Amino acid sequence: QGVEVQTDYVPLLNSLAMYGWQLTCVLPTPIVKTNREGNLSTKQIVFLQRPSLPQKAKKKESKVNIL
Repeated sequence: QGVEVQTDYVPLLNSLAMYGWQLTCVLPTPIVKTNREGNLSTKQIVFLQRPSLPQKAKKKESKVNIL
């Protein structure tokens, strides 16, 4: 009650989005710290993923035995 939560993932997400990463989940942790002004901060675990890129099919080279 009376608590305001501030998060700003936008710079992180924008910097990673250009490489194809997407935010999938944010998990809060029980770790809480207080700074000098009395503000509380928590640690969070951020999960990101990016779609797998299709791999180029490797050509199977047939080996020819020359006798």
